[in-house]
Amino acid sequence: MTWQPTQEQVDKIILPGMQDIAQQCACYINELKCPPEFVAVMLRDIADAFEAPLVEGGSDCSCC
Repeated sequence: MTWQPTQEQVDKIILPGMQDIAQQCACYINELKCPPEFVAVMLRDIADAFEAPLVEGGSDCSCC
């Protein structure tokens, strides 16, 4: 079974979070004067880190 967010989580946490991340990335592009593809690589690297198995001992996320 895979985890599915509730509609409330989508509306109140996930969508606003994604919008915040997109806005921050647009700021990085402007500040760095870099192509959007560079930020896309950064985001892929971050995603890869989340998909890698966590080292035993817990999470570095302060929220969980």
